[in-house]
Amino acid sequence: MADLLLPRLYERDIDVLLQEELIFNDAVNAIFRDALKLDGSFRIQKCRLSVVDETGETDLFAVFSFGNRSGALLIENKIDAAFQPRQPQRYRERAISLASGVEFDQVFCVLVAPRGYFRSGADGFSHFDAIVSYEDIAAAMENEAMPRSKHRAALVLRAMGQAQTSYIMAPVVEVGALWERIYRMATTEFSELNMNPPGEKGAQSKWLVFKANLPPRVTIDWKITKATMDLSFWKGAKNAPTQEISLSSLPAGARLGLLRDTTVISVPLSRPPSDWTQMGSDEIRAGLGTARQLLSFYRENLA
Repeated sequence: MADLLLPRLYERDIDVLLQEELIFNDAVNAIFRDALKLDGSFRIQKCRLSVVDETGETDLFAVFSFGNRSGALLIENKIDAAFQPRQPQRYRERAISLASGVEFDQVFCVLVAPRGYFRSGADGFSHFDAIVSYEDIAAAMENEAMPRSKHRAALVLRAMGQAQTSYIMAPVVEVGALWERIYRMATTEFSELNMNPPGEKGAQSKWLVFKANLPPRVTIDWKITKATMDLSFWKGAKNAPTQEISLSSLPAGARLGLLRDTTVISVPLSRPPSDWTQMGSDEIRAGLGTARQLLSFYRENLA
């Protein structure tokens, strides 16, 4: 009966729980210290959730000290989801970029996931400096032998037991074929969008990102099933538009809005067919044309 009282948890909930344990639980700290082969002076000083830049999202960004030096952990939390395209590589690129600055002496990428995830054979593990299992974290929490700690450990184990989706992205041929068609047209007719070559795609690969030559934290996002093309200014982006900006040069229905910490200029598109993977060439060309319009709009009004 007690198990039934535990709420269903998702990765965001576990992010919050892990954030608190990293800051306040020495035993959890020690797991990360040992995984990274650091000495006993390792201490987490602060930890932020969901840090977003132009390369994507870091689930937890932790700042640590070791001796008189400082470092950062870029932590990816995986309870039950497959890696997104180039997600491990993007973590490594962020770490390299941060390590080249003056703020941190060392920057590490850490993957936190159930042990079953590590046995799944998913590609990308090599881009992380350390891998930490949630089973080990739960055990460290439970060893505190306090009712609160035992409850939190049970929450972690419960979340893993509730995972329903596969750890491995199942490639869907039709989705991959659509991305390939979009890529061929983008490279031949809309080269200024600088679309990256697509790899294998799963059923949920419904969001394309065009970086073009836009500055950091600014992207053009094609949300296929939502039927919008967005010029997105992620948190910290420069030159984000304000309510005073005129959108009259954009297609009808363009609007300025806020999605959490992201300012977006959103342009509606025609609804794709019910089987969105069968989108026709004219619809693809119209979508890419809208992306080009947003790129031109940025250059003319916000650059």
